[in-house]
Amino acid sequence: MADADSTRPATPLEITLTDETLTRMRRALLEQAPPETLATLREALLIGLAAYGEIERLSDAQEIRARRGIPIERDLRVTHPTGASDTVSRFANALRILE
Repeated sequence: MADADSTRPATPLEITLTDETLTRMRRALLEQAPPETLATLREALLIGLAAYGEIERLSDAQEIRARRGIPIERDLRVTHPTGASDTVSRFANALRILE
């Protein structure tokens, strides 16, 4: 005869991890990665950071044009892909983890 508890659905286990714990876990995983993987990750992060910088530059140029009353066609307007104010910090943290 089956145990009555075995027919109940499992209760999800909730785990709360701090940023520090997550960083340590990421570093532990990266220590196992081959050097070429780390180099590729660094390169991808630097490309992303450079692209983000270009978006910032274009956004600033748009703002200057708008202040001068120079219209910008809707199709040419730059929009931030992340919509977040902490994007640069996130890139920096990711690069820091790789070190």
